[in-house]
Amino acid sequence: MSSSAQGNQVPHYDRHFDAKKFYRDYPPPELFAETIFRWPRDKVRSLQEERFKETIALGWQNPFYQRRWKEAGLEPGDIEGLKDIAKLPLFNSEDIKVDQQENPPYGHIQGVTLDDLSHTTLKLQSSGGTTGKPRPTLFGPGEWEMNGLSPARMLHIQGARHGDIMQIPITCSLANLGWAYYYACHRYLGVLPLTTGSGLVTPSRHQLEIAFQYGTNLWVSFPEYLTQLAKVCREELGRDVRELNTKFIASYLGPDTEGTLRKQIEELWGCPVYDNYGTHEVAGGGFECPARDGLHLSEDAIFFEVVDVDTGEPVENGEVGNLVATAFYRRVPLLIRYNLRDLARIVSEEQCECGSNFRRMDHFLGRSDAMVKLRGVNLYPMACLPAVKSDQRTTGEWLCVVDRTEKDAVIRDEMTVRVEVRSDAGSTDGLKEHLERRMQSDLGVKVVVELVPDGSLMEDANLSGEGKARRLLDRRRADTGTTA
Repeated sequence: MSSSAQGNQVPHYDRHFDAKKFYRDYPPPELFAETIFRWPRDKVRSLQEERFKETIALGWQNPFYQRRWKEAGLEPGDIEGLKDIAKLPLFNSEDIKVDQQENPPYGHIQGVTLDDLSHTTLKLQSSGGTTGKPRPTLFGPGEWEMNGLSPARMLHIQGARHGDIMQIPITCSLANLGWAYYYACHRYLGVLPLTTGSGLVTPSRHQLEIAFQYGTNLWVSFPEYLTQLAKVCREELGRDVRELNTKFIASYLGPDTEGTLRKQIEELWGCPVYDNYGTHEVAGGGFECPARDGLHLSEDAIFFEVVDVDTGEPVENGEVGNLVATAFYRRVPLLIRYNLRDLARIVSEEQCECGSNFRRMDHFLGRSDAMVKLRGVNLYPMACLPAVKSDQRTTGEWLCVVDRTEKDAVIRDEMTVRVEVRSDAGSTDGLKEHLERRMQSDLGVKVVVELVPDGSLMEDANLSGEGKARRLLDRRRADTGTTA
């Protein structure tokens, strides 16, 4: 074959993906569960050191990191291992946006240009956009495999087995979650994926009809939509969703530190609910095992740190801070000390009841960039969850609305928490007062609670099942569309 013909070869996926090496480095679910997941702590750390050094060497070849690291006074050789990781500057999604504006359309960080499309197998996904304009992230073959492999590992450890049927009421779109679970089931688990899309694509009644018809026994969805499905099943089909005999549900519970949200869903569905954590950049970052004693971090694929929200300095285990990720497997793009601005805390480095020595973190505790400063107190909308769930007369849904008033040249910010009340709640006597007292105790500042009818927050809080729920409407800002 001539060099010209070779240069015009279609970039088939398998030509760009060394499967043997990938699976040797990142074993598939069954092997992972019996090997790396159960390695002793020092062996895991040794693997991380090796992969970190490889990642740093690649970083010095990338213009995005070269510039930032040299501006921080670093030279090649200054970072000898993980003990030096804090010397590297953090970056966040705003830095990526600036990079993409200055070097359109992908930015230097991605490591590829438009010209690379003709000879490189790539896929583009984007963030969900719940805290701003969605930003694109490219995936090469290895990144795309991990996008499915990481949730496959999670699901296997939680109990998914070949022959199961998983319903995925999340649309396969530029947002990533639906794709990740589809690929996990189809490629790695032998689980039949029912990709029904969100409630906007397949109405909730039809979702349930499909589940009963085809025997769905596994689900992945956000808590808000799971409660909606249980309600529709009861009110529109005249059936109990527990008739599906669901094996377990994979979900994203958020700051359910008291377990009230988990308990509600488990009572509605009659099955265990496992909490998970991930982002479109790092795929599956953390997951619960059957012990459900914290979320195991994906230690062989990602190194996580927790840093102070204001200073960026590492914090001690047990302290809340921003989660920072360095992804060992990513090449397109490299992610080195990426500040996810997700609030978290490490809860254990001890061996879990399941036998794993992977570190564990608490539930996802909210977004630090969704913080509202109210009368000198930092408030996080997700921190309202325990209060809202503390009274069974609520639907469990809420939306924080922040307004700014000016009177006699005095500017004052106020937050109203709209809380949905169940249509069958009966009397709401004392509910508003109870919620205001509980929120003042939890948040450290007085807020106003507004009781609203069941279903009234569906649109503003994005409760249709298409992406994460929104918990903040900040009307102080010019675009009035800031949500989180």
